[in-house]
Amino acid sequence: MRVGLVTDSTAQLTLPERNRLTEVTGGLFRIVPLTVLINGIAHTDGELAPSVLCHHLSDRAEVTTSMATPAQFAAAFRELIDDGAEAIIVVTMSGELSGTRDSAVTAAADVPVLVEVVDSRTTSAGLAGAVSVAAAGIAAGESVSSVTGTVADWCASETVTIFAPETLEYLRRGGRIGAASSLLGRALQIVPVLGLKSGVVVPIARVRTRGKALQRMSAIAAETAADLAVEPAELQAEIQQSEGLTDDRDVIELDQLLTARGFTTSFRTLSPIITAHVGPGALGVSVQTKP
Repeated sequence: MRVGLVTDSTAQLTLPERNRLTEVTGGLFRIVPLTVLINGIAHTDGELAPSVLCHHLSDRAEVTTSMATPAQFAAAFRELIDDGAEAIIVVTMSGELSGTRDSAVTAAADVPVLVEVVDSRTTSAGLAGAVSVAAAGIAAGESVSSVTGTVADWCASETVTIFAPETLEYLRRGGRIGAASSLLGRALQIVPVLGLKSGVVVPIARVRTRGKALQRMSAIAAETAADLAVEPAELQAEIQQSEGLTDDRDVIELDQLLTARGFTTSFRTLSPIITAHVGPGALGVSVQTKP
């Protein structure tokens, strides 16, 4: 059976990653984009340079985001079916953060082939990893139910995302703050360390300085390796930053802290969709088993 694979743009897949996924799925791979709106003007996710979006955010422009629509997913499904897909697996960003997952489910109802939608309960590097897990299962000829089950299990237990925004203001504005709302009253006195749990933003730690936040993030990464009972070198530790600046001082420091703990690191720029909600200067790390 030929199985298509679809994800959304918040995975922020690089060109080499997109090419590899297209190759391993026999050309049956599609990305459905979300939209960021700046002062009412719509931009497809990936259209804007990270620095331009962060400038608008810092300038207090009205920045909002819009989920991928059922029509967009339906178009992607039709393309895949026309190209020979007999079933389709969709892996989306957390349904707690966006209606994108619901759009995929809505579109799937009118498709003449089996479409299974997996809520990754994460986004960015975590979503990219989940897509790689799905692609590996498809390439191995596993059944759709086996692939989706493996992806759901991997998302639940083998990927952890920790991040530190410079301020909680952007999360508060967008309503994506979740349980971390308990920190708002102390926001001027703390630097928050947050995470994604079951797809929801949750508080992990409260520290006094950015440097201590980076130390706490690297410590949590090490705890994750211990919980998974694997050596750090066997895991991916992907640093993510709003502006996409690999030479940023905090990015360099976090990289050094993770490397000192035995991790091999990589870097991914946050999707503009995510940056619109976490703000300029946000820094995170996703620790996960290698798909």
